[in-house]
Amino acid sequence: MFVGEYESDNKLTIPIDYVVTQHKKIIPIILSKLNLNTTVFARNCSIEKISKQTAEVFFKEYHFFGSTTSAYNYGLFYKGELIGAASFSKGRKMNRLPEGKQSFELIRFCCKSGITITGGLSKLMKHFFTEKSAGDIMTYVDKQFSNGDSFVKAGFKKHSETPPLFFLVNKKTFERIAFTNESFDEKLFYKTQNAGNVKMIYVPKHIA
Repeated sequence: MFVGEYESDNKLTIPIDYVVTQHKKIIPIILSKLNLNTTVFARNCSIEKISKQTAEVFFKEYHFFGSTTSAYNYGLFYKGELIGAASFSKGRKMNRLPEGKQSFELIRFCCKSGITITGGLSKLMKHFFTEKSAGDIMTYVDKQFSNGDSFVKAGFKKHSETPPLFFLVNKKTFERIAFTNESFDEKLFYKTQNAGNVKMIYVPKHIA
């Protein structure tokens, strides 16, 4: 599905099934890559906890992969309007961390279509890390959309990469389902793959 090197966050290749099924969400991504969004600075935004329902509606509308289960949700508000949001998992004990410290996962982060919040991810990460006294925060960056540079700027470090996953796409509906190494009807489906993920870990510089 996505092949080659990901030298820049501005490089984007879009699978044909996504063009059909997710066209409304692709346009904002392209505008963002072309730096055609309205810019809002994070210092002018406030951070507030938001309900699970509010987060679900926001991510369903603006995140490419929609909403998902989460434990904690926070929003970035500008002049009273929710323009960015992040969701996190519950804490988990990890061998890499000192006793008593937990790792949390950043599950979702996105901004409202047409808006780029400069420093928004960094502001949310610092807030959540401090509030939860976290040991670290990890996330997976989908290489089909980013090489992770924007996350590095927010304080993440690249940890490892996961291999591509394979999918079957319905030739009529373009619905995508996971490929389970079983035989499939080539008249109804075609096989494709993504580019894998970059696993990244956040620890503030003054702690790392």
